[in-house]
Amino acid sequence: MLNMQRLPEHFRSLGPAIENEGLGHRLDGFLARRYPFLTRSGWQHRIFSGCLRVNGQRAFPAYRLERGDRLDFFHPPSVEPEVDRGIREIWRDGEVMAVFKPGNLPMHENGPYRKNTFTNLVWENFGREWSALHRLDRETSGIVLCAATPQARMRLSADWAARRVHKEYTAIVNGVVAQDIWTENGAIGDLKESSIRIKKWVVEGGLDAETGFVTLDRGPAHSLLRAVPKTGRTNQIRIHAAFGGHHLVGDKLYHPDENVFLDYFENGNTADVQGRAGFHRLCLHAGLLRFTHPVTRAGVEVETPMPPDMAGLWSELKSLISVRDSST
Repeated sequence: MLNMQRLPEHFRSLGPAIENEGLGHRLDGFLARRYPFLTRSGWQHRIFSGCLRVNGQRAFPAYRLERGDRLDFFHPPSVEPEVDRGIREIWRDGEVMAVFKPGNLPMHENGPYRKNTFTNLVWENFGREWSALHRLDRETSGIVLCAATPQARMRLSADWAARRVHKEYTAIVNGVVAQDIWTENGAIGDLKESSIRIKKWVVEGGLDAETGFVTLDRGPAHSLLRAVPKTGRTNQIRIHAAFGGHHLVGDKLYHPDENVFLDYFENGNTADVQGRAGFHRLCLHAGLLRFTHPVTRAGVEVETPMPPDMAGLWSELKSLISVRDSST
């Protein structure tokens, strides 16, 4: 993106014109506070490269904002990225349905995604009355619970908020996990010293979080885990696994080398990024939900196995054992 020709028509307004907020502040500092998806140094890089303009002109990070200044950001037209559109119904009973979400599909409209979303595909396939009760990360596959009426949504949402819905995930992680069963309960909050503003971690004073883990299988350099989150913090399973020394295969945000994510942010999911992360997507699958039906009040359990990409990867990682053994 940074090397493209910057035509005037490729710039979009970045918020309203400067009034009281930001008046007299440095440009880079104001941008980092108002738009924290980039660090201050990240915004400095964008400013120096010409991706940020003030009143249609190039500026410098130390520029002091004045009343009426207009900020524009380089945003060239692009084709909406392709996604895996293979959603399917797993289970349905009346106004409640469990839908399989593939591992390359965002839940909602965001960034470059407009129509290629889980929400839009559910509407196309099942009708606009259906909506998701919760979300999975774009690269996470598995079960998404949907409801077709306000009453069903309200009851299921209340159960979700009260932690009455049981969730189980399958994850492929780096390293051979020593424990068979264990719990991570570190509090989760912003990792202020990270160069990645959106990154969270186990920190003092964070929000309480608890994840139970079970080791299902081991390879020579990886492990297959079941993860049961008792709380619902953002990226909780990924954080607790990485904090325990076993970051998920394919995880760019919680990779020990932050340059993997920064490269991904700058250049996309390139072959180099995938190679360093270990896979083309995050190896996390929402495989089981146990809940109470909002109308019949019967207990329901819905389960779906790992999709072929994750199952195939684990088979390959496990096969390394036989290669090692055959050489001895």
